[in-house]
Amino acid sequence: MSKPKRPTLTERRTEELRIAIARKAVEIFVADGDTSATIERIAEAAGVSQRTFYRHFPVKEDVVRPLFRASSNSVIEALEQASDDGEPVEVLVTAWTSDLIHGGLGDFERRFLTLMVSTPQYRLRWLEVDDELCDAMIRFLERRQLLGDHPLHRSLPAYLIVQATRHVFEYWIKSGSHEDIADLLRDAFRMVLAGTRAPAAG
Repeated sequence: MSKPKRPTLTERRTEELRIAIARKAVEIFVADGDTSATIERIAEAAGVSQRTFYRHFPVKEDVVRPLFRASSNSVIEALEQASDDGEPVEVLVTAWTSDLIHGGLGDFERRFLTLMVSTPQYRLRWLEVDDELCDAMIRFLERRQLLGDHPLHRSLPAYLIVQATRHVFEYWIKSGSHEDIADLLRDAFRMVLAGTRAPAAG
């Protein structure tokens, strides 16, 4: 399997700018308690022109994509670097919580995610980026021989894990739960992986 091409310096700088704009937008959204801030206001706060904003984000709702994608890329990297003999559930939990352990998930992050979950246009961006995790999840499960031979049996567990992860985070956010997110994810992954054995033919 070929390794993904490393981004060029220009590509890295472009992504850094996109993330900087995204962070300014999120700061405004959280401070306002809603996502109604105009593109003009976001661009001014980020120190860029509206033209630059539109060059990177065709519509305002796309501004959160870089943050979701950065989190997704962190999960993918953790899965690809994990030892093949690691216990699958614990590897999955670590992949999704390592950023939380280092950066924490404080009140600011929780308020941001609450806005994303409760605003359909922004939740859609979360869903779209999450779908990009499925290929990496298939590779992870395949290396551990946790997939069947049928095409559906090879893809369904990966999609279920990604969906289960999002469901756990949405439950945790909407309910205001103070439960350990790692424990909630661990339970969800155990439930999904317990059903990865393909059904007998007939």
